[in-house]
Amino acid sequence: MFGVQGVWPLVGRNDELGMLREAVAQPDCWGAILTGPAGIGKTVLAQRVASDVENDYELIYLRGSALTAGMPYGALNFVLSELDDEAVDNPLILLRSLQNLFTSRAGGKGTLILVDNVEDLDSASAMVIAHLVRSDAVKVLLVCQQLQAAPDEFSDLWKDELIRRVDVAPLSLADTAELLTAGLEAPVSRAVVLDTWHASGGNPLFMEAIGREQVDSGYITVQDGIWVAGSRRAPDPGRTITERILARLARFSPDQRRTAEIISIAGVMPLELLTEFAGEAEVDTLMETGIFQIELSQPPMVRVAIGLIGDVIRRQVPIGRSRELLHQLAAASLRLPMPALSRMNYAAWCLDCSMEIDPSLAIEAARLANRYFDTEGALRFLGAIPQDLVGASAVTEEARAYGIQGETTRALGILDRFAGWEEDRPNLVEWVGMMVLKCRLLTRDHVRHGEVGTVLDGLRERLTLEGQAGREDLTGLLSEIELLDAELSAFNGDYPAMIEPLDELLKQTDLDAAVRHQLCGWLSEALCMTGRQDDALQLSRLVVSRLADSSEDPLLAESAQVRLFSVMLISGQWEQCLSMINDHAEGPLAGIFDGTSLELAEGCLYAYAGRGPEALRKLLPALSQLRIRDRQEFLTLAEAATAYAYALIGDAQLSLSHLAQVNLDSRRYDWHTSRATRYFAVLASTATRDPLDAAQEMLHLADEDRAGGNLGHELFFLCQAVQLGLAEAAERLATSGMDGQGAYARICALYGKGVASGDTDQILKAATMAADVGNRRLASDAAGLVQRLTLDNPGDGERRAAVAADGVLRVVGRGSGELRQRVLDKLTERERSIASLVAEGSSNRDIASLLTLSIRTVEGHMYQVYAKLGVSNRSQLKMILE
Repeated sequence: MFGVQGVWPLVGRNDELGMLREAVAQPDCWGAILTGPAGIGKTVLAQRVASDVENDYELIYLRGSALTAGMPYGALNFVLSELDDEAVDNPLILLRSLQNLFTSRAGGKGTLILVDNVEDLDSASAMVIAHLVRSDAVKVLLVCQQLQAAPDEFSDLWKDELIRRVDVAPLSLADTAELLTAGLEAPVSRAVVLDTWHASGGNPLFMEAIGREQVDSGYITVQDGIWVAGSRRAPDPGRTITERILARLARFSPDQRRTAEIISIAGVMPLELLTEFAGEAEVDTLMETGIFQIELSQPPMVRVAIGLIGDVIRRQVPIGRSRELLHQLAAASLRLPMPALSRMNYAAWCLDCSMEIDPSLAIEAARLANRYFDTEGALRFLGAIPQDLVGASAVTEEARAYGIQGETTRALGILDRFAGWEEDRPNLVEWVGMMVLKCRLLTRDHVRHGEVGTVLDGLRERLTLEGQAGREDLTGLLSEIELLDAELSAFNGDYPAMIEPLDELLKQTDLDAAVRHQLCGWLSEALCMTGRQDDALQLSRLVVSRLADSSEDPLLAESAQVRLFSVMLISGQWEQCLSMINDHAEGPLAGIFDGTSLELAEGCLYAYAGRGPEALRKLLPALSQLRIRDRQEFLTLAEAATAYAYALIGDAQLSLSHLAQVNLDSRRYDWHTSRATRYFAVLASTATRDPLDAAQEMLHLADEDRAGGNLGHELFFLCQAVQLGLAEAAERLATSGMDGQGAYARICALYGKGVASGDTDQILKAATMAADVGNRRLASDAAGLVQRLTLDNPGDGERRAAVAADGVLRVVGRGSGELRQRVLDKLTERERSIASLVAEGSSNRDIASLLTLSIRTVEGHMYQVYAKLGVSNRSQLKMILE
């Protein structure tokens, strides 16, 4: 069993520790005041620094409390016991006596006073400590939640630049992953990290409590040695953390508590509505607590900053009071509209309070829950509708929920049964919504996907008839059909057929802004796949920037980001893609890019770039999570990418075991997923297969892309065919690269021309450009080819090219290719894998996790590697492999 007990480590605080140590060590500074919300780790940081300087300072630990806040010198009682009664009774003598006491420590040590909870420090103690600082008798580390709540004497020390201020912020997503991995003593999937990060608000204390409760409840489980989110519901907040949060809430006035409950129930509220409901002063006071935050959107919104606190507040509201709050919230929302997410939370709270909700609210809540992939919530809302009131909209959302869960046959059955209800004909809008969903479900069904065309033709025919009959409100429905058509074409990889119709549609001047943005997104994707990558990038970035500056649906902005990512990937901007993922992961995720999808995308990027160890660190947690929950049907892609990543580090056994799990016949995958899976699967097969056989298969896949008009994507298969040794495809690669746009197309053109003509300058340029954009595999293959071509030509130009190629190899971490290969040839397959990972900087624990071995087994292999290569440590091993 993995350990989850004991003290969790301090992570992500190197900057704060450095500033605090400097504040204590410098002669012209007398310490620091640490600020930040409760549980953020201020006291732990102060204690760590105090421990670091214990050889130079005597530590005095003081703590403010409500019990001693009204007692003069209450916090200093035990210090004053060292003085006589006369000194204690006279403030001037007291100050002089304490000054003499602390400046005459034995051994020349200074005095460091650590004061926790300075907000509750009595004023007399604060005055004394501030005086001691100003008289150079002591240094201090002061801990408080908010500087404005600290005694004025301490604020003045900071204003006078005698002490420094160190604001302790919430942990980042990366720091959260590190803390959970260390605390749970095993790698953690990004889905678990994201859940914990959002629930805790980056607060380490809450994070530790959540982690323990998730383990105890079985919400997270160990799969393949990695913590993943299971199928159970998230556990309720535990007693200890609930008591801590309630202690903070006890300081709220009744009006503040009521406002906090309203925000927690609604989840998010417009600032204007909240101000009208509670008053401006009340809202300002709540914002100062740090429990709530204002989003600078249009309009500004207020939400709970830490999800766990919102959960605790909601759970502590009695049923009777809940109903009272709901009535107040409903009355307020009549004056100002509530955002859709608030209405969904409102509906959920009504059900929690055993109150009936209007069927229209239940359907709206179910629709939004489905958009955020909360299918359990959607089905719960729909279950609240009386059976005799269930209509087309409710049936559509029920089918959608099961479709999202991957139960396509069940979802289609629900729609088919409703179509047979003669007595319940849907109106036109409901019918179009139902048929659009049916098309999406059919296109994923192995058996019935041929029906899509018939349904789509029926949609268009009915709308045409309605228009001929004089109906005028068809614009939105027609736009929905055009968007569906583009979506289905992309699903099938029919990109060339999309461009002209989309161009024509975008010439219309009366298009809804949201529809226009979506059509532009599909057009940018089609342009990219057909070889116009630069045009696609320009259009896709334009859509993203416009949505970023608007108040439109956040999911629409997320979709635009996903499409931009896809375009950048095909264009060869891999490093920028990685930056985009990291930036996106730290933001408020709307739901399209969940934690597992982010992790898989990052792992696939590293695999595309030939960076095996980095790919495995992302792919293995994602793969383990997908084996539990694969709502977006990415599992087979993850298996193929993982198989290739293992092939990159030379582990044929593990590569083949994952390759055996790849199955594209179990369901009907979209074109992108299918092509990426085949790409990685063919490359993984080279672990045990003749590379030229794999190259021929890559050429066949390139032929398929060219036949389909997807010339931008053709480059991926064509370039790999040449990299695998099929030199006769080089001229075609050069031509295709010159016909395309973007960094990758330019690299392919250079590489193809160089291989076809034997021109080392061209190949070297390709290698350098590939290294610049982060494609280490292509850079390494091209640079290695330069070295081989110059081996038998001793001229000056050839020597310079060989040296330059070796420089590229060093940049991408391959070192001198020939020497490195001779070294690796001495080792077994498993030893080569481990040695390569050591050269990449992996620890024994990391290697054990990546290769599913015990640490002791890894240590045994390392002993054999050292003995065979004549080295004695990791540094020497890394040096000969560089």
